[in-house]
Amino acid sequence: MENFRLFVTLFNKYLDNRCPPEETEYLFGLMQSDEYQRAANEMIESRLQRNPGINDDPILREKLNARLKSILTAPDHAPAPVRRIHTWKWIAAAGIVLAAFISIYRLVTPAVPGKTDLPANEPLAAASLTGYTRYITLPDGSSVVLHAGSKLEYPNKFTGKTREVALSGEAYFDVSHNPEQPFIIHTGKIKTTVLGTAFNIKSDEKQVTVSVTRGKVRVEDETKVLAVLTPDQQVQYNVTEAAIAHHTVNASSIVTGWTKENMVFNGITFKEIGKILSQRYGVPVRFETEGLEKCKIRASFSGTEALDHVAAVLSAIRNGSFEQLPDGTIVFTGEGCD
Repeated sequence: MENFRLFVTLFNKYLDNRCPPEETEYLFGLMQSDEYQRAANEMIESRLQRNPGINDDPILREKLNARLKSILTAPDHAPAPVRRIHTWKWIAAAGIVLAAFISIYRLVTPAVPGKTDLPANEPLAAASLTGYTRYITLPDGSSVVLHAGSKLEYPNKFTGKTREVALSGEAYFDVSHNPEQPFIIHTGKIKTTVLGTAFNIKSDEKQVTVSVTRGKVRVEDETKVLAVLTPDQQVQYNVTEAAIAHHTVNASSIVTGWTKENMVFNGITFKEIGKILSQRYGVPVRFETEGLEKCKIRASFSGTEALDHVAAVLSAIRNGSFEQLPDGTIVFTGEGCD
């Protein structure tokens, strides 16, 4: 399987609903091989282990099965080799991923009161639901650190006069400045508008909390502006009582308190770090020198840094270098360790 690394990248993109038609066609061509089919099943099994809840809901499982079968048997996505992988685990696991990344739960389950949705004029094109903290780069170059168990919905391309996303859970945003296209985050009935700044939002059914680390944001509900926040200011909105509270905080400590989770490396091997980076940033990581994997590294990051910054620091620690391939793969090179 000489194209295995590319296959892994494309297969994950396909499951995440990020694979364009031409890459999807190439991916299905690769899957005519039994070896790639086995690799796909292993990746599906891994996702199943991280999403065990599907096994406990036979009704949802049946609906997801039917939904995925309709997708896989569509004319543009139905080569025979793919249909051969039709065990319920394949169907259900891919259903889990589709539910997580393109909100299929909204197609097969009743609406939940207070659920976060994008406006009708901003159709959902991509979504991410993670069981672990993940770094995401949005179409405009803005970056988001999405807390484990949270969901972020966003279009594949920002069009129109605004950039709008929807958040359920907690995330740290570092928004690219564009005064001609304000950035808006929807969290239930609360809307947070920015032009270019960095801030943290935490939301659940009872409360929405916005904390600003840089710049200025405006927080409002359906009828009025609740607050205009500058660095180290925070507003908490009680959803049930429609009440607000203002606080002065150390916003940076609020952010790094959770974003640096798993990003403080206290003498673990480079190989272990590579696995963490692969999961967090969603790209494959490999080492040109086998001995390099054994090197133990001490380094600390806030968790809000871009991958190239993290890779550059880690490479410098080992007097090595790194390269990011066109498919996103990070390749570390350098001398190994005994």
